[in-house]
Amino acid sequence: MKKQFEDTDFDASLKKLNSNLMWKTKHKQDLKNRIITDIEKLDFQEKNKNPILSTRIKKVSLIRKLAYSSIALIILFGLFISSAFVSPAMAEVVSKIPFLSSIINKKSISDILSEELKEYNIDGSSITFTTKEIYITVGGTEQYYKSVKDEIEGIVKDILQSQNYDAYKIKVDRYKDMGVDVPKKQIEELEKWKKKDKEILKALEYVNKKYNPLQLSVVSGSDFSKRTVEIEIPDTESKSTEAIKKEVTKIIQTTTREQLPVKIKKIDMDKRDRDKRWMTISNSITEELIGKKDYKVTLTGYSINPEPRIDIWTSLTSSNSSSRKHGEQIEKVLKEYLNSKEMQPLVKNDSYKINVYSKDKKKIN
Repeated sequence: MKKQFEDTDFDASLKKLNSNLMWKTKHKQDLKNRIITDIEKLDFQEKNKNPILSTRIKKVSLIRKLAYSSIALIILFGLFISSAFVSPAMAEVVSKIPFLSSIINKKSISDILSEELKEYNIDGSSITFTTKEIYITVGGTEQYYKSVKDEIEGIVKDILQSQNYDAYKIKVDRYKDMGVDVPKKQIEELEKWKKKDKEILKALEYVNKKYNPLQLSVVSGSDFSKRTVEIEIPDTESKSTEAIKKEVTKIIQTTTREQLPVKIKKIDMDKRDRDKRWMTISNSITEELIGKKDYKVTLTGYSINPEPRIDIWTSLTSSNSSSRKHGEQIEKVLKEYLNSKEMQPLVKNDSYKINVYSKDKKKIN
């Protein structure tokens, strides 16, 4: 358990905290390397813009429904935990702890869970930030589930404690197939359309090589016979969209004898790059802020319109005498993090804002 920090013994407490944050020596550079890798991927994608061939069906899966989901960057109001006061000791700690070192030196919880639980028959795992819950589903028989449930829960507790995360709840459950029995005829129909879509995508490989689109996909609704070919291209593409559309239509008609509508969307590449960079930044702070009770953070979010912005919601009320100071301290440590050498390749020269809000939706920084 994490001890309260005493004002009279701050140095010792801070040393204890930093020691806890280290966990395993081999994990020191993991998140730093992960951020650098993300940056390299962004640069690579910008230079190469490889196409993505996919068949997307906008319909509930006929094979299996997802029983859980991660909600990481959704901005919601009214889903806050009860308010709490900031102790003077905590205020001092938040203002002095190097926020950069507490994030850069460790993997994400999702990565650690995947690594530590790989020997078990894990069907899936998710972190729901709105409820601060880590949810793990176990595959296999009921007997197997009962035999490993406590072990898995213990491992997850140890991982959270090693990361100094004390705000997450843990739920380990047996996976139950939530799907429904699908008639054989319906499955055969689905397979028929999937085969047709693959033929179309194969025929359009020439288009991918010639125009190098960001994405080329066949999209269908509930009626599989009404499909559309959707193509995303960079806004820097010089050739007219009508010329590309005519060429694609002709290829489809010639090779598959089908007449499908073709939609082309031009993507603002600067905006796309900015959104990817700030999503990575937001991801890197979410687990830290929400996972520790001392930060009193309930939700995080980001936006790039009209300029990059990080939004933080806390459980404090605006009438709380400590709320203003707490909001300013969160802003301070975030700015320290964003202004660091490691984060500059992601932040670049973007002008950004940090907004910290109270439980009653008032700005407190």
